[in-house]
Amino acid sequence: MATQDEHDRLAMVIMQLDMALALAREKNLHDVEAYLEEALAEARIVRDAALH
Repeated sequence: MATQDEHDRLAMVIMQLDMALALAREKNLHDVEAYLEEALAEARIVRDAALH
C-alpha cells in the first residue's frame, strides 16, 4: 500500500500536469498538449492503481 506521502506526490504531479496542459492549450502548443494529455492519463492510472 502506498503511503500518504506517495499519494501527495502523485496529486502534486497530476496538478502540475493539469496546469501545464492548460498553458499549452492557451498557447496553442498542440504537440505539447498531446504529450501532456498522455502523461496526465498515465499519472491518473498510477494514482488509481495506488488507491486500490
